[in-house]
Amino acid sequence: MKLLERTTGQMIDLLTKIKTENKALKNKLEELTYDKSKLMQKNDQAKTRLESMISRLKALEQTA
Repeated sequence: MKLLERTTGQMIDLLTKIKTENKALKNKLEELTYDKSKLMQKNDQAKTRLESMISRLKALEQTA
């Protein structure tokens, strides 16, 4: 009976630890997903600016 109680207690402790870890991982995933979204936006903005500069350079080249 003592062995069963001890094993049950260990399982409850492990479950609590896993739940805490799972919550932390979900929070980290949410944070990383947000960061990825922001970086993709910045990348798109940089790409747009670069394409605009290339177009202006080509236009200047043609007028020269």
